[in-house]
Amino acid sequence: MLRGTMTAWRGTRPEVTLACLLLATAGCFADLNEVPQVTVQPASTVQKPGGTVILGCVVEPPRMNVTWRLNGKELNGSDDALGVLITHGTLVITALNNHTVGRYQCVAWMPAGAVASVPATVTLASESAPLPPCLGAVPPPPTIHAASC
Repeated sequence: MLRGTMTAWRGTRPEVTLACLLLATAGCFADLNEVPQVTVQPASTVQKPGGTVILGCVVEPPRMNVTWRLNGKELNGSDDALGVLITHGTLVITALNNHTVGRYQCVAWMPAGAVASVPATVTLASESAPLPPCLGAVPPPPTIHAASC
């Protein structure tokens, strides 16, 4: 019954089908007006060899595809041999080594275009190099001497 009705409408009212097609197409193009943006940037970090590194990236709109680059080269998803896991905008380096240090960027893709995050540098900590002041030892408070009268 429905098939017969559709055939009758198609035969007598082609403008209805065309209007529906145009509205559906307009809905598809409405998404093209959205501009992708990275709202939370990944942060640079220093980690000891073998340590775990987690880099996060949040993009808008959230339904966009997110990939990662290492030193400008596209990572093809998680790489077990490299020790890199990628899930929902988060990149995890399971054991930092000389092959996994470098500049990481998340890239958000959609039909309207792509946008890359600010690069986050992942560096190996050196045992001979001092830690940055925020990670080093806290100096003792100054000693207060009583004045003699």
